[in-house]
Amino acid sequence: MSGPSVTCFPRTSPRVAAPSPGNTAVPLDMLQRGMKGAAVRQLQTDLVKLGFMTQSQMDTGPGTFGPRTLKALKDFQSAKGLSADGIYGPRTREALQRAMSGGGTQGTQGKDGFDDKGGPSTRPSTPPPADRPKPGGLLGRAYADNSQKAANAKLSTGGRYAAELRSIANLSPQKRRQIDEIARKADLPPALVAGIWYREASFRDGVYLHNGDPLGTPTTHVPKGIFFRKDQFVEAAVHALREKRSTQKELNLHYNSTDLGAMATYAEAYNGYGYRNKGVTSPYSFAGTDQYRGGMYVADGKYSASTYDRRLGIVAIAKEYMRHG
Repeated sequence: MSGPSVTCFPRTSPRVAAPSPGNTAVPLDMLQRGMKGAAVRQLQTDLVKLGFMTQSQMDTGPGTFGPRTLKALKDFQSAKGLSADGIYGPRTREALQRAMSGGGTQGTQGKDGFDDKGGPSTRPSTPPPADRPKPGGLLGRAYADNSQKAANAKLSTGGRYAAELRSIANLSPQKRRQIDEIARKADLPPALVAGIWYREASFRDGVYLHNGDPLGTPTTHVPKGIFFRKDQFVEAAVHALREKRSTQKELNLHYNSTDLGAMATYAEAYNGYGYRNKGVTSPYSFAGTDQYRGGMYVADGKYSASTYDRRLGIVAIAKEYMRHG
């Protein structure tokens, strides 16, 4: 069976963004201690320019992500209000780009999802009324409902949920790189992409995010008949997410979005409105928070009011993922 024409891109060493007028080069890919190469050298150069590292410190190991680079990066993250984990990920990259472009150093979160410390907010947000998307029909009603629930949601940290939350906090840099690559190509928030990958495939490679079927053969569950090779996980994931482009547009979701209500609504539309039609909160969006009180589909078309979904929903995952971004 033929399928979408997709070009595979070989994995390469970490990349550096080419500078353009008004835009300074920064590393594009995730970096961490132990890595080497031009991207690490660029990171070091940027940290020297910003005053978080001296040239003599850089000269002890140019292009090598060692303890001095780790400390400098952590200091930068702390100064920008980010989680000081020493991993150069998407939020640190955005903060570095803004700092290198002359962004401010103090301030609070802005309406665009960034804080004016120089990086995107690591906190979920609710846009002010004038800036909220205004989808119509069922999607609009779902967004209004989910925005209120997301704003009030508190994580359920007991029992199995505690272990699941730890698994989100401790995601490997490799997984975060994959999440970021998919998110950039689909122009969706990495936290939302992480949530959908978790819900559909428990962060396993080699499956379709459309429905969890294995790659390498046409899908047999809805949507049926989609084909990608086993080595096309990223391409297949982007294809699955782009099937909801109209929903994404109506909810004004993009890579830097922090609107939890919009993420929850996109996730509900992605999974289907079966729970809403029954008048219950979707575990796909809200399991792992106090907004979910039980009930789940245990098979296609088979609902059990007495069954409790023990996996995290998108809102809980997004909160934890963004906290450790």
